[in-house]
Amino acid sequence: MNFKTGVIKNINLKDSDINEIYSIDVLISDSSGLLRKAYPLDTNIKRLPILGELVLLFPSIGVNANGATRDSRLYYMNPISIQLNPNNNALPPVIAPQPSESNNNDYDNTSSGTPNVANTDDTSNDLGEGFIEESGVSPLQPFLGDVLIEGRFGHSIRFGYTPSTTQTTKRPTWSTSNESDPITIISNGRAQSGEYNKFTIENIDDDLSSIWLTTSQRVRIQTSQRNIGRGVDVQSQFDNPSIILSSDRILLNSKSDYIILSADKSVNICTPNWAMDMDELFTQLKTLIDEVIKLNGNVEKAHDESSSIAQSLSTSQVLTQLGNQPLINFTSFIQSKTKSESNKIESTTIKQNIQTILQNINNMEQ
Repeated sequence: MNFKTGVIKNINLKDSDINEIYSIDVLISDSSGLLRKAYPLDTNIKRLPILGELVLLFPSIGVNANGATRDSRLYYMNPISIQLNPNNNALPPVIAPQPSESNNNDYDNTSSGTPNVANTDDTSNDLGEGFIEESGVSPLQPFLGDVLIEGRFGHSIRFGYTPSTTQTTKRPTWSTSNESDPITIISNGRAQSGEYNKFTIENIDDDLSSIWLTTSQRVRIQTSQRNIGRGVDVQSQFDNPSIILSSDRILLNSKSDYIILSADKSVNICTPNWAMDMDELFTQLKTLIDEVIKLNGNVEKAHDESSSIAQSLSTSQVLTQLGNQPLINFTSFIQSKTKSESNKIESTTIKQNIQTILQNINNMEQ
């Protein structure tokens, strides 16, 4: 197959022509400065280049080919890593070839996407309108056998493991007793700008947002609350499979059904004021409600006894005289009886409400 190399001069980011989506205009070095159009080799996984980057090109069957007509066009592969940098691999402007003057009109006519205008964000090199070069994006530290996917702005996915001895600049920020166990790290953004083409390594405390999928790895993480529950192993000591999500805010939103948290031991919720073990909390709450119900029953009996005494005294025909005044005020006893009966009704209502809460807790108990 006859491979060629082309410098990208324009990228189509519009869908005004459905047959030209993802297409690029490239300057091929061995074609007398002619601009040619090329199309992506893979339309499912795309790595969009920027202006000035080089791509490998090869001819293959075109969209109009049939049994009688042999139509071909150019296809392009991923940008060549000239500068070995995840953010920008464009050719320096001093060596980047330019289209010949005789073909400028052809180039203008075929440019249906982003126009090739000076990038106001980078006066030394035109990388394309809207793209801002970030020289502080560092590549990930690779380890032998890793599979790494890196974006241009500090996001990455690592399919890795835990090498114990290796000649590298950075060491893993995680540890394990079994080196070959897999670890997957999805990281989005670094807390600080790196150095150009100097390796960086994921750090769960420093990365802006990340998801870590572990097997046996122990991960040192500074949790926002130091107390995460009694008897709970800190993550740096836990060596069983884990999923760790870390960011400034985590929102779980169910649009039409439940959010379900299911745990073999318990669900802990840690806030600045509480480190709550759901299993322990509901167990203690149920015990408290049982005791309150018993106490409420005793209060009901006391109200019955008080009401009975008031009734008996108010209807008694025996009066003990102390001077000319009766020892017992019948009106007060009648009021006491009424109050006792009212208190009993309120106690019964409270008891019913507590019993409803208890029933709900019993229904939740596993």
